[in-house]
Amino acid sequence: MALRPPGRLMAGPSDARYLLAQNEHPYPPLPSVLAALAEASADLHRYPDFRPERIAGIVADWQDVPAGQVVVGHGSAGVALDLFHAVVEPGDNVVHSAPCFDAYPLFCEIARAEARPVPLGPDARHDLAAMAERMDGRTRIVVLCNPHNPTGTVYSWAELTEFFRRVPATALILLDEAYVDFALGWQAPDVPARIAEWPNLVVLRTLSKSHGIAALRIGYALAEESVAQRVRDHQVPYAVNRLQEAGLLAAVGAEDEMARRIAEIAAERERTEAELLRLGWTVAPSVTNFLWVDAPGDQLPLRAELERLGVAVRYYPGQGIRVAIGEKDANDAVIEGFAAVAPLAPAHPATP
Repeated sequence: MALRPPGRLMAGPSDARYLLAQNEHPYPPLPSVLAALAEASADLHRYPDFRPERIAGIVADWQDVPAGQVVVGHGSAGVALDLFHAVVEPGDNVVHSAPCFDAYPLFCEIARAEARPVPLGPDARHDLAAMAERMDGRTRIVVLCNPHNPTGTVYSWAELTEFFRRVPATALILLDEAYVDFALGWQAPDVPARIAEWPNLVVLRTLSKSHGIAALRIGYALAEESVAQRVRDHQVPYAVNRLQEAGLLAAVGAEDEMARRIAEIAAERERTEAELLRLGWTVAPSVTNFLWVDAPGDQLPLRAELERLGVAVRYYPGQGIRVAIGEKDANDAVIEGFAAVAPLAPAHPATP
């Protein structure tokens, strides 16, 4: 089994001036977070908790759920992999969109599961009807990224729950909400109500994106207690360290500052999207910190122009380009690069 690093080969150069390939927060961590990390570093000679019970309690209080419904791990990807190890046996299958977050096909390989990718619909969203058709008695996980990665599109809660009714009771619904904090105005019941109604639902979140601490690798899942316990039983001891705990506590205590930053990113997203549309490019309606631009043809001229300007973005050959929203000068460079190349004919993101 040859495992390749997700995304690296299809992104721009890592030494580019504007790093917009991995949907990272454009701003450095808040001063309060940096101060908390500096203070916690004095205890780096001490082991963290054997199990991350204290940090799970912080998340439980923050999200207003019982601690037994919380799983904390090494980034949301780490928690997702723990979930795969907990519920997927060789020969089981996992249904997900194509394209999707790179880690999910990789996790299928690791768990020796059959990946069942389903192309997106013409609106750059999950094709929920087609996904329902791919499920069967050996489906163990159905992955829904909402908002979607890499297109930034979103389903309403009513649309999602209509789909949930079609998921077999033997399968878990992994609702990846890595970008939900950017989806201003998107409404859904609070998580306890969701889990009470849908006991096979696992809500996955991260502090990498909206909170801007990707390098700390802090992710968590919220699920019905028996499901959460199954996942915790498959976690490595000492998996969450003191710096992660300190960073989380500081980050969740700075919600007002985070909200201001999100509003700034949303404004830049809307400005950049409007400029790309004005130039004739087809852009999916995003509610996240990135844009999906249809580019099904030859991407090399555009790539050359963006790299000349020092811009690294994520390329999906034959499909499109994902552009993270940066600070204003970075977004201006993106607009300049796209302006220099004639728009490629539109196609939906799953079309080869």
